[in-house]
Amino acid sequence: MSIKSILTYLKVPNSISSLASHNELLWLGIMINYKSIQVRNKSFKRYLDYSNVPKLDEADLEEQFIRGSGPGGQATNKTNNAVLLKHKPTGLVVKCHETRSQWDNKKRAREILVTKLDNLLNKERSIEAQIHALEKKQQTQKEYKRKKLNEMKKAFREREGLT
Repeated sequence: MSIKSILTYLKVPNSISSLASHNELLWLGIMINYKSIQVRNKSFKRYLDYSNVPKLDEADLEEQFIRGSGPGGQATNKTNNAVLLKHKPTGLVVKCHETRSQWDNKKRAREILVTKLDNLLNKERSIEAQIHALEKKQQTQKEYKRKKLNEMKKAFREREGLT
């Protein structure tokens, strides 16, 4: 029997509703609330507002292909696969040389430029700021739960005389 087959989650059918609600999963005989599992591995994408993200106009971009540098030898140093993008209205400059492929570097440079433009123009409403705020909120919730659990443990130890 493989690990995958052992660690699979089985949804509890409604016929066993007396033992567990339909929001719970049976995992190796242990009841686990699957909503809490989903929250732990949740992507922030559904909570982000992408309406303010700036669109790149190709007329506003100045693109140059320059020689790369760094490790990689001749394949890197003698080919023009690094991309230098300049956004004319704002003056932002992005240089990308993450891969050996000029196409991939071109695509990645545009992604980086959009992120920088978003941070510059939207400030606290930018995607990165929204993600940071959500992570901070999640962290404070975790700290609150941890503190509450520690208080409950301390009260239990005092009540049972274990300290």
